[in-house]
Amino acid sequence: MGLATAWASGGPGPGSGGGDSLTTILFLLAVVGGAYLATHFVVGRLQQTFLFLSGFEYIALGVALGPTELSLVHAFDDMTAMGPVFAFAAGWVGLLYGLGFELKSLEIVGRPMRIALMDVLVTGGLVTAAAHAFFRSGLAMAVVADEQAWLSAMVLGCTAAAGSTSAANLLEQRYQGAETHLLPMLQRVAQLENLLSITLFGLLFCVFHVGSTLTSSPPSASDWILLTVAGGIGLGVLFSIFIGNDKSGNNVFLAMVGILLFASGAAFFLNLSALLVNLLLGMFLAQTRQGVKIADQLERTGRPVSLTLLLFAGALWQPVPWIPALVLILGLVGLRLLGKVIAVFLATVGTPLRTDLFRGMAAQGNVSVAMALSFQIVYDGPEVDLAYTAILIAVVVHELSSPRLLRGLLVDAGELRQDLPWIRS
Repeated sequence: MGLATAWASGGPGPGSGGGDSLTTILFLLAVVGGAYLATHFVVGRLQQTFLFLSGFEYIALGVALGPTELSLVHAFDDMTAMGPVFAFAAGWVGLLYGLGFELKSLEIVGRPMRIALMDVLVTGGLVTAAAHAFFRSGLAMAVVADEQAWLSAMVLGCTAAAGSTSAANLLEQRYQGAETHLLPMLQRVAQLENLLSITLFGLLFCVFHVGSTLTSSPPSASDWILLTVAGGIGLGVLFSIFIGNDKSGNNVFLAMVGILLFASGAAFFLNLSALLVNLLLGMFLAQTRQGVKIADQLERTGRPVSLTLLLFAGALWQPVPWIPALVLILGLVGLRLLGKVIAVFLATVGTPLRTDLFRGMAAQGNVSVAMALSFQIVYDGPEVDLAYTAILIAVVVHELSSPRLLRGLLVDAGELRQDLPWIRS
């Protein structure tokens, strides 16, 4: 890595021509490939041994590649040109989650849906209200205009409400064969939270839409919502017709990447959420005959996409004043925990479920990062940079702490013995 860094930083500047662009692309491919191999052979073992999830190292690597004063390589100096690539990475996350959704599964959600709904309402609402008050208070930063304050606060609320199955997946890998009823339910809760959070997040891009259009009168929020929904479902219909009964896995995968590129690029240039457009695309495809094949084809891309997303997230980071950033980070982490405590209590009262299930809902992963990335490439302002910083740090904090919190819950619930031997994969 040191040799690669020296080689890339010793090349010509950003404006020197096509050779430099090729060098940058090759360097980025090498970085992503090296990061994936390191994760697969080294970090993965450490995560199972010491029960932690991490992404800070990849975010830090992205910062080192970005255009800030902390950059060492300047691989991402031209952020404008990289915008569609960032949207593509976020869109891939939406597609993966959409492909995991089937309408018939709504018949069996029951209590998980109740917990997810309550969590999104309480946690998201609590964080949104507090963040808006902070942006408008002028205590640690200049007063933010009301509309911009609401937008950034609602984005923070959406990311706080989003969950992740990463901690549950890690424990399943470590304690293979352990029978537990809580893990599947908590995984379902996280999936439903992500579905609701991505939907609300995408609607924000329609309500607070920015950018000019070629129409005589600017489209309304309902017009942008209709375009988002029609775009996702319409592309799903076109893809299904195009693929037909094609049995070739490679053809399906390449066609899927092509439609994903088109959907994400269109969403980016229209200043809409690529995350929601591709979620709808994936949800439609999940109901078709090709749904299982497409999901199987893309499932193996989950980890590389996650690493690339974290790398891009670091590259987009901008330095912010540390006092308001610290206040916002502490508030986000603390209020997210408080919101989940209240939400779980309200959702489980009168049921046999444990009231401390919030201990298994701390994980916050790809969806929150993809939301932050999508937000940063479309909107700008000091409140946007602060919210972006708070989201990334909160994700790192929750990913580090969530596996041990979840294991403690399973041990206390009698579903996992603390001395149970773990399986090396």
